[in-house]
Amino acid sequence: MANEFTCITRKIEVHLHKHGDSDEAIQRYKEEYRMWDDINNNLYKAANRIVSHCFFNDTYEYRLKLHSPRFQEIEKLLSNPKRNKLSDDDIKELKAERKLLFSDFKSQRQTFLRGGIETGTNPEQNSTYKVISNEFIDCIPSEVLTNLNQNISSTYREYTLDVERGIRTIPNFKKGIPVPFSIKQHGEIALKKRDDGTIYVRFPKGLEWDLNFGRDRSNNREIVERVLSGQYGVGNSSIQESKNKKQFLLLVVKIPKENRVLDKERIVGVDLGVNTPLYAALNDNEYGGMGIGSREQFLKVRERMNAQKRELQRNLRHSTNGGHGRSQKLQALDRLEGKERNWVHLQNHIFSKSIIEYALKNDAGVIQMERLTGFGRDNNEEVQNEYKYILRYWSYFELQTMIEYKAKAAGIEVRYINPYHTSQTCSFCGHYEKGQRINQPTFICKNPDCTKGKGKQKSNGAYEGINADWNAARNIARSNEFVEKKKK
Repeated sequence: MANEFTCITRKIEVHLHKHGDSDEAIQRYKEEYRMWDDINNNLYKAANRIVSHCFFNDTYEYRLKLHSPRFQEIEKLLSNPKRNKLSDDDIKELKAERKLLFSDFKSQRQTFLRGGIETGTNPEQNSTYKVISNEFIDCIPSEVLTNLNQNISSTYREYTLDVERGIRTIPNFKKGIPVPFSIKQHGEIALKKRDDGTIYVRFPKGLEWDLNFGRDRSNNREIVERVLSGQYGVGNSSIQESKNKKQFLLLVVKIPKENRVLDKERIVGVDLGVNTPLYAALNDNEYGGMGIGSREQFLKVRERMNAQKRELQRNLRHSTNGGHGRSQKLQALDRLEGKERNWVHLQNHIFSKSIIEYALKNDAGVIQMERLTGFGRDNNEEVQNEYKYILRYWSYFELQTMIEYKAKAAGIEVRYINPYHTSQTCSFCGHYEKGQRINQPTFICKNPDCTKGKGKQKSNGAYEGINADWNAARNIARSNEFVEKKKK
């Protein structure tokens, strides 16, 4: 395989290293901080210069097309071949001529970007680098400018088609964007460990940023230690300054895939639910499955946090009306909202890890999930009542994203399927009929010839039914109606 690793990004707080308490060390610290401020205060300007220049380059080629009479004539003819009475051979010849004109416009653009030189290397990134280096080389290291130019240019290319269609505007960057740098050069990693055990990252211009792991709930220290030992690889990373002036290392870590033989014919279906956030089932099992999480726990924690928020909002209602210091008075509310979001983020990590463990335990090589577009909505695109509360506070998209990258690290393929009728179809006989999901936890198949989809029969002749979440998860695992993750 081409890529035998998966990339994750770890966010670790860093502090500029102090080289002692002497006057010289203090002066050096101040000077290095000034250098960092220069980089941080000018980087977003350089990023916007790159985007503007990329757009200008595209506009130059567009103007060549606009001012070419023959190109405009061909476009007009091909826009309505029937009205212009074009034969198949005529259309073929016009398209071939248009292709040659495209090639000529591209060649003229390349010559323009080279400053009039007709031949040479691809000048796209060279031209944008010249623009920013002339203006910012005194305050931003060349290594940072090179990485920034590569990142912004590739980002712009991803958005070009959407910009042409009017779906979005060209990117605009504000102060505080990540400062990119090459964390590995000539085979040497910029992450180092001192004799006292502290770990730091060596930044351009000789800046050293000490890593502060804090309580380390995300196990970042162990990951960094594995990078230092060579067990994990690293990719180009960045340092970002937050609004409260704290700096964070965004470390890109390449985790090798596990060399484990998995059965690609064995599939785990993952159903997203309300009573049970996740339910996993296998495509080749007529029993079992695993529910992950509970609505009760979710509601208990969120209602407690909401009660705290309402009380805090009542107390702040009058004290924040006008005057100075409003943002400071709202800090407690911001901290509570951050705590709330962190709790959901942690739960998603726990749930996604459980799904991967379930797949590995059963040697499943594929995980299938529903595409989230329209999840929890009725035919009128309105959110159904039973989904309103949990969809308001739960990030299912984040959960799926976590399952994706953890599955990739474990060598498990992830597919998305059409969610249509997965909860109202019997996973044993395939019979679909409205009302088979009796309630949120129970499913009873209405096909008279199906016995497995009805569950055990009671003494009065009625059926107990089967677990509705497990039935839906099994349908997802057995489905072959594959779709993209996002609806196009």
